[in-house]
Amino acid sequence: MTRTQNVAEAVLRRLHGFGIDTVFGIPGTHNLELFRAVELLGMRVVTAHHEQGLGYAADGYARVTGKPAVLLTTTGPGITNATTALATSLAASVPVIAIAPGPPEAVHRRNVGWLHELPSQIDHLATLVPSCRALNARQAINFIDRTMTRWAASRQGPAYLELPLDLLEAEADRIAGPVPVLPSAPLPDKESLAAAAEVLMRSRRTVIVAGRGACSDPGAVRLLSEQLGAPIITTANGKGIMDERNDLSLGVALRLTEGRNILREAECVVVAGTDLGSSETWTNEPLGLKTVIRIDIDECQLQKNVPSRYPLRGDAGGCLRALAAAAGSIRQDEQWVSSLRRRLQQQIMAEGGQYAAFHQIIAETFTGETVIAGDSSQATYFGTAYFWPAGKPNRFLYPAGYGTLGYAVPAAIGAAVAGLADNVLAVTGEGGFMFSAQEFATAARMQMRIPVVVFSNGGFNEIREGMVERDITPVAVEFEPPNFAQLAQALGGDGVNVESLPAFREALEKASVTPGPTLIHVPLNHF
Repeated sequence: MTRTQNVAEAVLRRLHGFGIDTVFGIPGTHNLELFRAVELLGMRVVTAHHEQGLGYAADGYARVTGKPAVLLTTTGPGITNATTALATSLAASVPVIAIAPGPPEAVHRRNVGWLHELPSQIDHLATLVPSCRALNARQAINFIDRTMTRWAASRQGPAYLELPLDLLEAEADRIAGPVPVLPSAPLPDKESLAAAAEVLMRSRRTVIVAGRGACSDPGAVRLLSEQLGAPIITTANGKGIMDERNDLSLGVALRLTEGRNILREAECVVVAGTDLGSSETWTNEPLGLKTVIRIDIDECQLQKNVPSRYPLRGDAGGCLRALAAAAGSIRQDEQWVSSLRRRLQQQIMAEGGQYAAFHQIIAETFTGETVIAGDSSQATYFGTAYFWPAGKPNRFLYPAGYGTLGYAVPAAIGAAVAGLADNVLAVTGEGGFMFSAQEFATAARMQMRIPVVVFSNGGFNEIREGMVERDITPVAVEFEPPNFAQLAQALGGDGVNVESLPAFREALEKASVTPGPTLIHVPLNHF
């Protein structure tokens, strides 16, 4: 007798057909059929203690692998818990498809007291990401196909598929054709490329600004940079597009006053794969650039925040390679280029110098391919972003744009699941860590060797400093941290409090060979 597949299986089978073999999910009362299908298809399941952390783990996995991640939650609080994580993925253009059951069609929008009921679950998600409430298997499969096709040829980002509870078990045989061939990303026309190349050939002070949209082909960014002798400034999410030990890499300098001054001095700025928003530039003032060549796969981004007379719509890698071929080699103002790193260094040390020695020790201890996940915390944006030398893109996981807390540990778990790096660390502050401390237990349960460095400075220090600057008495920002070493041990891992740089190095070295996670607490007032 031929077995009949249900809609839950058809949906997961379609995702499996696109090469997805891992899902991030928490089982709940209403999504059990999805997990039956996951087991049937032999897909790996990564679970967590909270859907928000689960979503961050999916985000981290997608960034490191470059592949879409799948997030499975239950109805109501399951999917609403995940919305902050989806918003984080939206801000950074990370491909995550969330799937959750919804109310049966008979009670949808009727406010009858159904378990986990919202006025409209689909409407809530649709305000955030492209969404579909599928009423049959064909609609669900078509939405998956459209999403994968869109991700292949345009700007990526999260999506949401809602399956009414009574649809999950409905019969779904013979409704799906073959997995579609995904399209290639577009390239700009020859005239636009020629005009942009002509501008480059006249410039003797060219700077490249690279964001996460250019991370899929870092070789193309390096090609243009080295061919021109032009330095690269990255956004936080573009960190590592050029190995930061290369003399042409200026690192995450877009947010620095001196970094923006360098852009204003440039005769031509090539902007690839970033919207140049205030969350990356740290200013609402116009950048005042002279000549801008703008490269983005999303046409809506080409004039956003900084207008361009030379917009090139298309895949960043393809555009950059075509631009390099058209422009040839051009001699830059070598004296100017050689001065740029030195000019940036003073401001970098002034803003985050207290974190410099710690990150030097991290770099010396973990010499293989390494991923560091951080939070919207000072330890990350004044520390890791400046002082840890990334050798590849998507190895610094940071929630730029949405600026969430609690991202570091679960994102590190997602990176560890990817299995593409020799080392995975989380570096955060005590405020950020406590937003998702329960996921340290997830790493312990999975025996993931993840050192978690937690810097403490007595509370939410960035907000406290903002209050003081505005002459507001600090309120609700100061608190005594728990005993982090004991907390880590209670959650199933190891933990240590350190009060000197030699002790920090020793703790890191031990953590690098200890199975399971190790929390290393660094109270900054002792240094």
